[in-house]
Amino acid sequence: MIVILIVSALILSLFCATALNKQYAAVLLVILASSQMAPQSHNVILAILFTAAIHFFHTFLSAKQKNYFWLISLLPIIYIFTIFLIQPYKLDIYYYLGYVAAIFIFAWAALIKWDIEKIVRFLTAYGLYLILTGFLEKALTDNLRVGSSLTVATAYAVVLVTGWSIWMINAFTHKIYSIKIILFGTFLVFLAIIFSGTRMGLIGLFMGLGLFGLSAVLMRKKNMNIIRIAAYSVSIIALLAFLSVMIWKLMPNDLYIKRTFSTLIEGKLDRSNMGRVQIWIVALDVIEKNKQFGIGAGNFPNKCRQFFSSMGIDEKFGINTHAHNIYLIMLSEHGIAGFAILMAFALFCILNLFLYFLKNRSSPVFYAFLTGFIIMATLGLVDATPMYLPTAGFAAWFFGVCASFRSEKETC
Repeated sequence: MIVILIVSALILSLFCATALNKQYAAVLLVILASSQMAPQSHNVILAILFTAAIHFFHTFLSAKQKNYFWLISLLPIIYIFTIFLIQPYKLDIYYYLGYVAAIFIFAWAALIKWDIEKIVRFLTAYGLYLILTGFLEKALTDNLRVGSSLTVATAYAVVLVTGWSIWMINAFTHKIYSIKIILFGTFLVFLAIIFSGTRMGLIGLFMGLGLFGLSAVLMRKKNMNIIRIAAYSVSIIALLAFLSVMIWKLMPNDLYIKRTFSTLIEGKLDRSNMGRVQIWIVALDVIEKNKQFGIGAGNFPNKCRQFFSSMGIDEKFGINTHAHNIYLIMLSEHGIAGFAILMAFALFCILNLFLYFLKNRSSPVFYAFLTGFIIMATLGLVDATPMYLPTAGFAAWFFGVCASFRSEKETC
């Protein structure tokens, strides 16, 4: 049934792009399909790769400006080509085909001319999809943690809170939605994160609110000195801290997220925390022994088993597909070479957005995507986004939009 829905979304995406010229709807449908990418879902990955490639070439042939994004796109392509050429480890080809699909989505999104309204409409549709599927999952299954629309709860919460922060800043400052709608949308996101049981999602929500407040101040008072910025920052943090305490008191004690958060606040290691600590130890050991190219995507579980077996550690504490830390994932799976290329790719996209900001200081796009990047990078300390295949499509869209903005001054 899931495969049928994915194929239907991909076919509809092709129709939207080629027949209706609705590129934004087409991107959304491909990203919805990519949320079910997994190494064992070979046909799904191939279908998404094929569709994303068709979209890219169709857009590339009709785009007026084609050259500016080559440097960004070629960085990961050259890396993947080099890995296939030298094969420094056993390759799980479907991981890399999933990454190639994400590169095509990125390049396609980078060729599209995005504006604030289109970004907000895209995120409204995507956010509603995540929220509604989360609520439906909770109602039908009563799982302690929801998030099957992105296969796992942590990925679900991180993508949701990242998209929400971009949506909120753009929608508020550009007056696309009223304050009531933005508050209602924020409340729905809060409930969805509570249902996901993801502690870092809750932290990301308050980070988004704080960065939103600071962004609103900076956009209105562009020549503010560092002292006043610091004063506003402290005030915003104090207000959020007060609101956090009040909300925390009102939340029922039997909520899963409150019980696990209480354990974290008390400085105790629960099953989840202990599993992460052990996996981080494995990742550090892998990095030490495989500095240059790492061990390759998909090979981490076997390394975990070998390490735990050699140390006599009970495996039930967290054999998993990744190191639960985006930086350790990149270093352990792709080594220093892959880490440098992937970081250069991300920073180049953010730099491109910054160059746009220098010519268009009244636009909220820079503040919105920088906020999303900060949240994603911070939550990456305990999460795999965007190196987790089901989140790769959203991350590709995120960086593609950053790369799509030109540094020229826009005319009103």
